[in-house]
Amino acid sequence: MAYDEDLADRLRQEVQGEHGVSEKHMFGGLAFLVNGNLAVSVSSKGGLLLRVDPAETEALLRQPPGGSGRGRRR
Repeated sequence: MAYDEDLADRLRQEVQGEHGVSEKHMFGGLAFLVNGNLAVSVSSKGGLLLRVDPAETEALLRQPPGGSGRGRRR
């Protein structure tokens, strides 16, 4: 297992039924792509790489870790 399977399963539940979502093994982990573009990736050490709108970066960094796991959908 090259990535955190529990975290990957949680992400699968979140994106289930979303149009254009696919999974691909890359960077030693598992990436979730939306219409072929990297959206989020799970690493082997439980890390999470999340692609966000650069305009929202500072506001997101000020939020405490965790949360509902539900974000705004476009």
